[in-house]
Amino acid sequence: MDPKQTFGQGGLNQFLAADELIDRIGLDTDEIAWRKEFVGFDEADERRLADLETLLRENQNEIADDFYDKILQYKQTRDVIDRSPKGVESLKQTQRAYLVSLSTGEYDQSFFANRARVGKLHEILDMPLKHYVGQYGVYYTLLLHQLNERAQEQVVDAIEEWVEEQDSDGSGLGGFVNALGFGGDDDDEGLEESFEETVRDAVDDGMMDVLSLLRIINLDMQIATDTYVDSYAQRLEDSIERRQRLAREVEKDVQGPIEELHEAGGVIASRAQTISSHTAAQARNTNQAATELGELSAAVEEVASVANEVRSESKRAEQLTAEGVDAADDALDELEAIEGATEDVTQSAADLETRTEEIDAVLERLDDVAERTTVLAKNAKIEASRSGNSNSGTMGVIANEVESFAEQTKRDLAAIEDAVEGVRRDAMKTVETTEETAERIDDGTDRVRETMDSLEEIHAAVGQTATKMEDIAAATDQQARNVESAATTVEEISQTADQVADATESVAAASEEQTASLQSVGETVSRLTDENDEEEQPVYEQV
Repeated sequence: MDPKQTFGQGGLNQFLAADELIDRIGLDTDEIAWRKEFVGFDEADERRLADLETLLRENQNEIADDFYDKILQYKQTRDVIDRSPKGVESLKQTQRAYLVSLSTGEYDQSFFANRARVGKLHEILDMPLKHYVGQYGVYYTLLLHQLNERAQEQVVDAIEEWVEEQDSDGSGLGGFVNALGFGGDDDDEGLEESFEETVRDAVDDGMMDVLSLLRIINLDMQIATDTYVDSYAQRLEDSIERRQRLAREVEKDVQGPIEELHEAGGVIASRAQTISSHTAAQARNTNQAATELGELSAAVEEVASVANEVRSESKRAEQLTAEGVDAADDALDELEAIEGATEDVTQSAADLETRTEEIDAVLERLDDVAERTTVLAKNAKIEASRSGNSNSGTMGVIANEVESFAEQTKRDLAAIEDAVEGVRRDAMKTVETTEETAERIDDGTDRVRETMDSLEEIHAAVGQTATKMEDIAAATDQQARNVESAATTVEEISQTADQVADATESVAAASEEQTASLQSVGETVSRLTDENDEEEQPVYEQV
């Protein structure tokens, strides 16, 4: 079978558009001519390859077997072979056809197009480029072994021909020995010139055969490598196209959200800045409130101190009033005793004088109590005006009542003093008439009773005042504690407000950074599609 009909005609060709491939890698007539000239491949090489056809045909089975024996030793190459639709024997047949085709081709565009198709088929099988190029190393070993044998045979044949020519001249074996420089003649130095030239020509001819074979394999390797590079370029172009398509889609998808996020970020930053300003103002107001509460706490503590003093004075006034009541009661008892003792008027008058003096003392104490009660009422009014709370109205009423009682007590005390004075004058007259004295004692007794009633009312009022003052003192103490607690709470709120203000400023800064980042993202996404596509470097240069 014609090798050109066997080689490169596998089942994978249905997946290959050969003409498009040739166009993409630029494998036209001029390109092929340039590559041949570059590696030195010419008509002389074509003739030498044609002379090698017999050698390659005779050794194609051995070379194919040895080739696959070699590559089947490695798992990586076995995996590639397993992906081929051909079996190993079919691949060996293809390999034999390839060997023969090296020496039977016309080495035109059709020849190299077939090479390009074969290279592409290997790439379709996902054979790595290192495997494909590495196979040529295996070829070199197998082919050069055969060429070495052929070159040695050519050298031997050339020597035999030279010897036969010498025999025709009658020199025979002696001529051959002399040609090798072993004739014994001192004038002979080394090989005989014609013999050396014959050997060199034979070796040179064999090396030129090797060079011709290497040149066609090199051209073959170039074309195969181009198919790999073309595939890489196609993948790169597809990747670039996918990237550009994706970039356009991404830009289309994210442009709107990014703009919305950018606008929202600006609004958030503005609002965060406003919140920060409000929070800072709140922090300042809270600090001021904390200061005012501190001052109020000090004032309440002072009020509590004064309330405690007033409470003490109220208790003392209550005690003095109680003593006045007791003294009045005693005076009443004395008057009743005087009223019943009419026999000894003189003695009664003397006793009455004594009791009158005691009443004067009591009146003095009551007068002192009245004065203190007046002071207490005034202090209560002052404290009520200072406290400024809901209890101020009650304290004002109590203070007015106490003051009213104090004024009434003064008036009563003044009346008692007048009465006592009258009793004293009456007592002087009692010496003259008992009946008259008794009547006046009755009058004095009535007055004392009235005074006692007034003192009892004062005692009750002062007791109520003392009780209420205790309540006021307790409430003031509690208010002082509440104000102090409120001041502590406001101070904590102030600290929290400062922290919130700092955090709000941080949020505003972060929002501004986010807005800037979103703008940067938008610009980056835009660059994905706005940048002009730069002209790609030639695929050969990239590889």
